[in-house]
Amino acid sequence: MIRTAATLSLLATLAACTSIEQPAPPAQPFDPGICNADRISPIPGHHISPEIEQRARQLSGAREVRVLRPGQAITREYRSERLNLQLNSFDVVVRAYCG
Repeated sequence: MIRTAATLSLLATLAACTSIEQPAPPAQPFDPGICNADRISPIPGHHISPEIEQRARQLSGAREVRVLRPGQAITREYRSERLNLQLNSFDVVVRAYCG
């Protein structure tokens, strides 16, 4: 009886320590309306132009692009569908981020 109880206790302990591999969650589909700035690494360093704005929009998947010049007043609300292109005083993109 004690041997059976000890065996069952040992099996229960081992079962609790066993890891069960869970399947990875399914990949989220690309949402063309949500900005993803990780995809636009080629854009910073380029002089701003309508073509660069369009290319940045396409690469990021954002619905809109906002160009930010030095000293320009801007709103601070976060919008997941917007890509911000921050320029320097020479109209060169120095930073690209969502919001």
